[in-house]
Amino acid sequence: MIFLPIKSESKVRRLPLITLSLIGINCIVFMFTYPIMIRDDNLIQKKNEQLCEYEYKMYIQHFNEDKAINFQEYATNLNKMREKIQNKEFGLTDEEWEEWNRRYQEYKEAIESRFTKRFGFTSTDFNLVTLITHLFLHAGFAHLFGNMWFLWLVGCNIEDEWGRPFFLFFYLLSGVIASAIFAIISQSSAPLIGASGAIAGVMGAFAVRHYNTKIRFLFIWFLPPIITTFSIYAGIFLPFWFIQQLFQAFLLSAYSNVAFWAHIAGFGFGAITVVVMKYYGLEEKFLKPLVDDTLNLVDTDFSKAVEARSKGDVDTAEGLLEKKLNENPADVRTAEELIDLYCLNGKKKEAEHIAKICFRELRKKKADRESILSFYETQLRERELLSTFNPYDFYYIADLYSKNNQYNKSSRVLAIAYKNYRDSNDAPYILLRLIKTLYKSKDKKFFKKAAIELKKRFPEMESKAKAMIKEEKSEPR
Repeated sequence: MIFLPIKSESKVRRLPLITLSLIGINCIVFMFTYPIMIRDDNLIQKKNEQLCEYEYKMYIQHFNEDKAINFQEYATNLNKMREKIQNKEFGLTDEEWEEWNRRYQEYKEAIESRFTKRFGFTSTDFNLVTLITHLFLHAGFAHLFGNMWFLWLVGCNIEDEWGRPFFLFFYLLSGVIASAIFAIISQSSAPLIGASGAIAGVMGAFAVRHYNTKIRFLFIWFLPPIITTFSIYAGIFLPFWFIQQLFQAFLLSAYSNVAFWAHIAGFGFGAITVVVMKYYGLEEKFLKPLVDDTLNLVDTDFSKAVEARSKGDVDTAEGLLEKKLNENPADVRTAEELIDLYCLNGKKKEAEHIAKICFRELRKKKADRESILSFYETQLRERELLSTFNPYDFYYIADLYSKNNQYNKSSRVLAIAYKNYRDSNDAPYILLRLIKTLYKSKDKKFFKKAAIELKKRFPEMESKAKAMIKEEKSEPR
């Protein structure tokens, strides 16, 4: 089973530069540090095996019923037994002890000199530098992917609303506080690495500030095969994740290397930060003016609509976008935002109406070819908003693709047109255009199927089709 959040349904007003930079830096650091961590782990394993091999040999040599290295105690409490061996509490010769101690010191040196020990954060060795550096280290691909995926999911919106400098400060501070609280609670000697504490802080902020925002999930069940998507409000999913971390912290902390308390502390800090800022009006007083100045938004209606949508105020967002689109029906950005909003809220007819108006305006104003084709692909075709298209609209798009020598795409457009108008008077003429385009695309399989369809349904048009193909063959290539 796969249950994965794939996107937030709230929008942003500009490129999330800090979020993308943090993801990029983490990935680059991982590329260079992960091989070092693997090398360190291999060395520690090798030194441990050499030490265990010698310890077992000593156990065999010195075993007797009265006084021996207790193998059961040795196997179950390794550190305690090695401390006893180091204190010479067993009957080892000087040569045996020196050989054991040499191997033991090499093992300890391998552990102490490993990369994560130097740059990870250790609870029992508080260090301000490693409080920052550990946020950019990850133990494996799954660790990195999970953290970066959740950072992308929630970071873009918080960065957009709080501005880049404050978001970066908040992200790092969340990580520092999460790790510091984890250190106080756990007192673990194992180095802590990973950005999860900082990301949990952003998740906490998102949960409170965007409780009305829906998060879309991908659900895959293998037997029987089920693939579907659905949405859950952030105000439900993220607090549930927080409660899950609490349970795991109490039940599994002693047995797991996952820093549950860092997740809990980070999430709590992020949530409290939003509540405090809202209570005292700090965001409105200080952050919003700075963000607006940085954005330099002339298009205030669009900005307000995006902000309203991010807060879950769909009605206000729709009203502002509709007003703006009435002023300029060819405004692709506004049309796409409104179409996306309509589609997510099940208003397909309204979305089709907006798509049709914008498409006709783009044609009327003779917009550049790529802009029109991009609008067709991303809004009309992918969202299945083509029911209002007439045959001439399909011809227009097909011709644009043909001018780009993209005959396969042109034929797909005409195939959709034929499917939509199969029982109309336009059907034979659409089919003729499709046959011609398929011939140009050199798609023999579907060309043959289209020709059979024409002969079967419109035998009177067969001669025209043959003449058309003959003409195409005679044209110089």
